[in-house]
Amino acid sequence: MPRFTPDEVFGPGGALAAAHPGFEYRPGQLEMAQAVDAAFDAGGFVLAEAGTGTGKTLAYLVPAVQSGRRVVISTATRTLQEQIARKDVPFLQERLGLDFSAMTMKGRENYLCNYRFEEFQARPHFEFVDEAGAFSTLQRWAGETETGDRAEVAGLPDRARFWRKISARADTCLGRRCPVYDDCHLVKMRRRAEQTQILIVNHFLLFADLAVRAGDFGQVIPDYDCLVIDEAHKIEAIATQYFGRRLSSWGVRELADDAARRAGAGPDSKGVALAAAELATQAGRLFAPFKEAGDGRFPLAAAPGASADAARALHGAVGRLAARLAGIQEEDVEWAEQIAALRRRCEEVSDDLVEILEGDDPDLVRWYEVKGNGVFLHASPIDVSGPLRDHLFSRLRTAVLTSATLSVAGTFEFVRRRVGIDDAEEVQVGSPFDYAEQGVLFLPRGLPEPSRASFIAEASLVVRQLLAVSEGRAFLLFTSFTHLNAMREKLVAETDYPLLVQGEAPREYLLQRFTRTPRAVLLGTASFWEGVDVPGADLSLVIIDRLPFAVPSDPLLVARLEDIRRQGGDPFLEYQLPDAVLALKQGAGRLIRTRRDVGILCNLDPRLTRRRYGAAFLASLPPLSRAVHLDDAASFFRGNRSA
Repeated sequence: MPRFTPDEVFGPGGALAAAHPGFEYRPGQLEMAQAVDAAFDAGGFVLAEAGTGTGKTLAYLVPAVQSGRRVVISTATRTLQEQIARKDVPFLQERLGLDFSAMTMKGRENYLCNYRFEEFQARPHFEFVDEAGAFSTLQRWAGETETGDRAEVAGLPDRARFWRKISARADTCLGRRCPVYDDCHLVKMRRRAEQTQILIVNHFLLFADLAVRAGDFGQVIPDYDCLVIDEAHKIEAIATQYFGRRLSSWGVRELADDAARRAGAGPDSKGVALAAAELATQAGRLFAPFKEAGDGRFPLAAAPGASADAARALHGAVGRLAARLAGIQEEDVEWAEQIAALRRRCEEVSDDLVEILEGDDPDLVRWYEVKGNGVFLHASPIDVSGPLRDHLFSRLRTAVLTSATLSVAGTFEFVRRRVGIDDAEEVQVGSPFDYAEQGVLFLPRGLPEPSRASFIAEASLVVRQLLAVSEGRAFLLFTSFTHLNAMREKLVAETDYPLLVQGEAPREYLLQRFTRTPRAVLLGTASFWEGVDVPGADLSLVIIDRLPFAVPSDPLLVARLEDIRRQGGDPFLEYQLPDAVLALKQGAGRLIRTRRDVGILCNLDPRLTRRRYGAAFLASLPPLSRAVHLDDAASFFRGNRSA
């Protein structure tokens, strides 16, 4: 296999230029590749911010491949995973002649569990009748698939309830004691991975793997000491989930149902059924009062009506179910392993319950979240930098953390502090796009601040005027569903644009509809601020309702701000402001995706120009042209679109 230097690949007249007819030399791509190549060669860490269009994927993938080492590449989205696996990897293998192996690995809940599938198939139970047809399709696939990846099943709804009952979830896995262990799709995946150089995973699998390495099944990802984290701005939030504890009303109810069903035909079936029913009853008594607060996140101490007596009653019910299961003496090995798995789940629920509701670790914040009919109790680390340093970064020879949004006002200090990176080479390369010619930042004057009651009414006039300029083809991005729903009501009453609204259909379906519907306007919140790529004239306008400061009452945020204050820091400058700047950069990044794109970016929040801290936001945005009058923004757009 040829061994290229970064200059020989990414430089003018290099291997990429020869292999790709549309290649354009990008100095930023070469600069990033040189830093990454040096880290793989000598060891070390790199923090690399690469603007949209830089070509950062190849800038880290080529050095990773040529290192000859096993490298795990972790992304935040399945879309980027698929792009690397289906586009970038074949390109390097076929066009550059690089000889290496690569495969995609997903979280275990994406894979079929053969053992649980056989059980469910023998006694199927559907919460919704219309899911029976989807299961028939899945049955045919299950007998043919080599990977067990649910993505292979065309038309399987994302929210198919029965999938959870047949997927390879960690909490129901029998591990090496499973009677069909050798045919397990996860086992086969890991065996393939052990022979593969480049492993493409997602952040959830990366951290889930760290959490299960001491468990019965063992790690899913083979040992590695080289890691690339793409979309690295997401890892603090995801690490927070996996370094803490969580107990959900759904999980406890599912344990009760599984215990009643799995042990129902065995010894002491009546006793187990009664214990499972008691568990379900006590779970309902504990979790029901939490729902009084409505959807949202709240401190556990402020839970309405939640009582220590209900917690003790649930804890006792879990213990009694575990005792019933422990008393079952079963000679059948397969049956005994099912009972053992249920007992382990009882122990996990008991431990989570005690830690969340009774624990006193000052490094954890206890809170709860209500989403629809589900209640989720949490004990989350206030600061994940220590756990990240101890459990991940300390054992790595090379780590590359990259994203289009890592710096705030030119410095990486915020991300360094939050994820525990002490020593790293820093690379900051801008986008090759001509933002001043391709886009205009419109900051309308005279609007009230978003907290004022009149904000939506006055802002909707600006929105309607901008939609007339762009002829729809717009993203309206909001920081809350309250603003989204209020703006939607205004637009329904006062415009005739086709409106696509988050929550009315799955995210990917809405994006497909958006690109296929003339004059469409998509209204979305957080999930549409990043990881969404709509190039070309389909998206010509992005409007953001306000500066994306986190909800000040969020219990995790409150705890982190207090922790900074306790250490003598400034919570606003050290956390709230940089966190919001990175979020705004993500939202703004939806507009210009290629060299040919032209569009208008509008932020409706007057604090961007009225408050001193607005300068930090403006300094971190792409260098678009500026306009404060609608006519100027319209003239720019019409003139550049026709150019």
